[in-house]
Amino acid sequence: MSENYSVGIDPSVLAKEPDEKWTDKYPDIDESRVSYESMTSPEFYELEREAVFRRSWLYAGRAEWVDRPGQFFTKEYEVLRNSIIVVHGHDGNVRAFYNVCPHRGNKLVWKDEPGEPIEGVCNRFYCKYHGLGYGTDGKLEVLTDRESWFGDQGTELALAEIPLASWNGFLFVNMNPGGPEQTLREFLGDYYWEGFGWPFEKLTERFVARGVTQCNWKGLMDAFNEIYHGVYVHKEAFPYLQKMDFDALQAMHVKTMALVGQHGFYISPRNPQGLFVTDIERISQCTGTGPQYPAAEDLTRLPPAANPIHTDDWGTSSHFIFPNIQIQFYYPNWYLVYQYWPLAYNRMRFEIDCHYQPSRNFSELISHYGHVATFWDAALQDINNLEATQKGLEMGVFQNWPLTDQELMIRGFHRQIYHHVTRYREERNLDGAAIGPERH
Repeated sequence: MSENYSVGIDPSVLAKEPDEKWTDKYPDIDESRVSYESMTSPEFYELEREAVFRRSWLYAGRAEWVDRPGQFFTKEYEVLRNSIIVVHGHDGNVRAFYNVCPHRGNKLVWKDEPGEPIEGVCNRFYCKYHGLGYGTDGKLEVLTDRESWFGDQGTELALAEIPLASWNGFLFVNMNPGGPEQTLREFLGDYYWEGFGWPFEKLTERFVARGVTQCNWKGLMDAFNEIYHGVYVHKEAFPYLQKMDFDALQAMHVKTMALVGQHGFYISPRNPQGLFVTDIERISQCTGTGPQYPAAEDLTRLPPAANPIHTDDWGTSSHFIFPNIQIQFYYPNWYLVYQYWPLAYNRMRFEIDCHYQPSRNFSELISHYGHVATFWDAALQDINNLEATQKGLEMGVFQNWPLTDQELMIRGFHRQIYHHVTRYREERNLDGAAIGPERH
């Protein structure tokens, strides 16, 4: 693909003069204080569920997780009170279904706990309640107590299919009643649809962290939409930050950032490489930013949408895909997916999937384990801090909050949330006081 690739973005927003601000490049972005009412209001949360999550394409998982017939995984979407099954059918097609038996509403696929996701391989799905069986194409294959059914009510049973689409192996579903308002390509936009090609499918060694924290989901999205906090929150995880003087810390800004429709990205500079601060890092050849051994395949050349400024000095290329995932490339050869799933207005589930090239030996595997332990420790520092943020917001002392120029992506993200909720309310003629930017 052309090195001059810039579909869907104005190249002039990717660089700024010393006395210029990133926010200056977006005349429609208001530089005033931002309302965080959306993070403390149960009423707003209910609107957000329908206006944002019901209508959006939502991340489900990777295509490699269902790369052979019969392979499946389930995904929980508590924010929509739904669970789904993604399965590679024996006819060769990958489909998504609501995870519910159409007989009496029992959750169809689960193991020990109905709320926990599972994965596996099967020929058909059996309901634990009455034994009905459904093929990997969603059609009824086993009807128990056949003589007791009325007419065709039994034989016509089938799983409810959900629109599913793929982008560079990332699988998305849309649970909007009546079907998606946009195709996945329209939802992502040309910049990401055409410019994000990278061998994601080669990084199949995956480490997963999941947890629940007492904060609004947008708080964690905000934390990872800027690097401003890093030199203060993560000094314990990255001790070399403690040795840097004040001017050096202040200089650790992004190399570029941009809003792309309802999405956005930033590229941050590279941290020192090979600087091991603990014996376990030195032994396992890893640091908090990634494994340090020579990888099987050099993947440091990013796709054009992930490095539009063509810098060789990138450390992280972080991409916020609306509404609630982040895909981050880390130098030199790995990537991760963050997911932020609302459980209530002040409670969320986070998921972190770290992807590496398959280990060729035990030493490389140990390097991966060593890295994720260090990396997750840093991530938990963010999460712990955000519980304190949620408590501070809920005190109600301040109504609106100032954001710096480094927090452009946060400003753009909240603007999109308020836009979707406002549109939803207007379409349904819902009463109520203006929320967020509309009140100013």
